[in-house]
Amino acid sequence: MKTNKKLLTVLVALVIIGTLAGCSKKKDDAQSAEVAALAKQLNEMQAKLEAAEKANAAPEEIAKLESAVAEIAKQEQAAETAVAEQKQEAAKTTTGTTPAATTTTPAASTTTSSGGFQMSGTTLTKYTGTSKSVTIPDNVTSIGTEAFMGNVNITSVTIPNSVTNIGVGAFRACDNLASVTIPNSVTSIGEAAFALTSLTSVTIPNGKIGVQAFSACKSLASVTLGNGVTSIASAAFSNCTRLTSIIIPNSVTSIEPSAFGQCTSLASVTIPKSVTSIGADAFGNCTNLTSVTFQGTIAPNNFGSSGGRDGVIRSPFDGNLREMYLETGRGTFIRSKGSNEWQFVAQGA
Repeated sequence: MKTNKKLLTVLVALVIIGTLAGCSKKKDDAQSAEVAALAKQLNEMQAKLEAAEKANAAPEEIAKLESAVAEIAKQEQAAETAVAEQKQEAAKTTTGTTPAATTTTPAASTTTSSGGFQMSGTTLTKYTGTSKSVTIPDNVTSIGTEAFMGNVNITSVTIPNSVTNIGVGAFRACDNLASVTIPNSVTSIGEAAFALTSLTSVTIPNGKIGVQAFSACKSLASVTLGNGVTSIASAAFSNCTRLTSIIIPNSVTSIEPSAFGQCTSLASVTIPKSVTSIGADAFGNCTNLTSVTFQGTIAPNNFGSSGGRDGVIRSPFDGNLREMYLETGRGTFIRSKGSNEWQFVAQGA
């Protein structure tokens, strides 16, 4: 009889554990589905924002879309955190022990530090800490896709010289991120890596700047590019409405479409002689841009691009600046604020 009671107790315990595990799995599946749905919404909303920017939509419409992107990014971040916590709880319930940092990647290559840095090898995959000022560990060589995305706590980030790559959307929609130190070691900044943040200035010493890397940083006033930067990608700094200063070094050879589109506070820019290609709308809708200096020669077929089947050339600048430049060559051109008529005022050296 005692043996039967013991057996019954064991069976009841197993049933309870199985039930709890089943409930946990259902909850985990629901949360994972929520993450997937939010990721889809985020991609769709980002696509709408890109389309609106390319179409030079009204500022109010763009601002509304930017807010929507930021809000969905925050929700996705919260949902991902909930999934991770649920997996931890599920593992504790079924094993009675604290699980490894993750159950989807072999423990040999994955660790979680006490500071909230989740790692896969030398790649920082997710930050779950609560610090406002974050210093990334020296053993990190790559900051993974969306590693900090939607984190509203952080205000500053210091990136060590060990890092060579900043992934897609790594810091996107970190609303309060106002300061970042990017070292010489970084050779690649991914698409939308710092979009929708509160950076006030940024210095980029080297490497490739991805599409929309700093797009819609509404507090960004100053950008300095180092001699290691060779190209500025499409919409890299688009809709940075407080940007007043941009220093383009002699190492840059191409400025891609909409790179500085809708930077409505930019007053002047110098295009160095190293630049051989400027894409359509590269400085489109920069309504306060009144002075442009060209230090070199750009071929007509590399100055803007075709608008489609009609073959109409889309200029990198508002107004008649393309025509004026192709007629007179390098030098300085000015216009009155709000005017589409540019005037040639000084021959370049």
